[in-house]
Amino acid sequence: MKSFNNVELIKFPELDEIDDALMGKAFQRFLDKVGLNDEDRLVLTSKEYAKGGLRRQHEIKARLIFSKKDFTASETGWQLIETVQNVLKKLEKEVLKSTSK
Repeated sequence: MKSFNNVELIKFPELDEIDDALMGKAFQRFLDKVGLNDEDRLVLTSKEYAKGGLRRQHEIKARLIFSKKDFTASETGWQLIETVQNVLKKLEKEVLKSTSK
């Protein structure tokens, strides 16, 4: 994934090229919609759970420091990329709701 200056990923699994590109697109879309400044930070932490069986569940926690405000969201799902996209959508809603006031 091309690096984004104000995005930090913690404990994320290695991604193949396709997932890497999808993740990059998700971040780009989010950054375009929200419009982060240089001081703003987005931190995503990934946790995997194997509840018996072969599939792993992904828990993504997101923390966004935007215009000196703190936003958090979390999402759990079976598909890593889809879970990341969902947590970014939640954060986007929170930010847009707070900035539209």
